[in-house]
Amino acid sequence: MNLLMIVTDLGRMKAYRITRDEDDPTTSPAFEDLVDDDLKNLHSRKSERVTDQAGRFPSGRTGLAAGEKHNEEKEALQSQLDSIVDRINDVAKREPGRICLAAPQPMHRKLLDALRPEVRERVFRDLALGLVKAPKLELLQRFQLT
Repeated sequence: MNLLMIVTDLGRMKAYRITRDEDDPTTSPAFEDLVDDDLKNLHSRKSERVTDQAGRFPSGRTGLAAGEKHNEEKEALQSQLDSIVDRINDVAKREPGRICLAAPQPMHRKLLDALRPEVRERVFRDLALGLVKAPKLELLQRFQLT
């Protein structure tokens, strides 16, 4: 059995290669760590991303703030999701086999839709759960691989 397991959220992504001895089905699967990335977390407070406090909201003649970034939070989330998708596509390109994928509910469907078609076809189990911090034994149980 050759299997790639990927668990992610907006701040971290882990990928494992799962192998099992085909001759002895009683042995438990072996995990090989492939990726453990602490991603550049754009999903943070605005004050952490903007450094110029005084010039952050300049006011114009009307007294209204000019140049506010109304979509900044949405753009930051999309940028973070794009970087995760790129990372998953890269790992899947290097590693053969079927894929198990877990991501939290708010980003799960967007993540699946954004993957390359050839990678999406290899996903045979996907969970809308945040399992980045879950122990490896729990991952096996959640994906029903035990």
